[in-house]
Amino acid sequence: MNLSHYEGVFALLLTPFLSDGRIDWSCYVQYVDWQLSHQPHGLFAVCGSGEMHRLDFAERLALAKVAVQRAGSVPVVATANIAGDRTRHAQEMAQMADTGVAGLVLVVPDGVGKEQQQLQDYLAALAEQAPCPIILYEWPGVQPCHIPPDVYSALVADYGIRGIKDTTCTLEGIQAKVEAAPESIIYQANTPFLLDAFNLGARGTMAITSTAAADLSVRLWDAFTHKHGNAPLHHQQLVMLDAILRFGYPASAKYLARLRGMPFEPTCRTPSNLPKEGAKAISVWWEAIHGK
Repeated sequence: MNLSHYEGVFALLLTPFLSDGRIDWSCYVQYVDWQLSHQPHGLFAVCGSGEMHRLDFAERLALAKVAVQRAGSVPVVATANIAGDRTRHAQEMAQMADTGVAGLVLVVPDGVGKEQQQLQDYLAALAEQAPCPIILYEWPGVQPCHIPPDVYSALVADYGIRGIKDTTCTLEGIQAKVEAAPESIIYQANTPFLLDAFNLGARGTMAITSTAAADLSVRLWDAFTHKHGNAPLHHQQLVMLDAILRFGYPASAKYLARLRGMPFEPTCRTPSNLPKEGAKAISVWWEAIHGK
């Protein structure tokens, strides 16, 4: 299984909204192009940071399609099983694949993860029908969201799952998945443990900092993979940003993107308000980084 196409930094895509709550398509096109200008290894459209649970199916398909059209040879993955009715997930997956995405991302539906065998059977059934590669995502928007290492290992071995976005936010969780399925890609979502996770064998990252600072994430990846001495510096910068973005995320990420030239409105469909101290912290962080 050739996984090189799926390694590295997959930048998360925010969804820009107009003040009335409609998607700002003009801004989205500019934003996708801006993200691509930072040369990530891939894009993750229709993700938690993009408020996927607040989008209808037509919007999700359209966002993925635009990202694919703008990305060219850069792989785009998108979440494909968000409908509340699980009987619709196979059809949802097929239609998302028709947008041209390079991979379908599957989350754990609410409640399914309570029974390990039920979880494995559910994901295996979709993987059998998948028209393109599958990546799993432990999306914290549902509970329980984590996929046990032995379940993950079985899905990789028997159904060709390419990778998983781990959100245990522990080195033990990352290491368990790396050891259970070393032939797959473990994407790290936690920025403080990012360098440690790379050293343990994680082969990619999908983190909230990449929504508005994908260039820094790429610099860290390049420094780590090419053994440059500045990897710790890039990691420190990203850890500080990660902490600051928690002031009202994803509004905070939209604010930083706006500081960097993107025409984002502060509007979010998810209840999210950026306090003044958060905006000030982001501005100070950006001035410090931009000055270097």
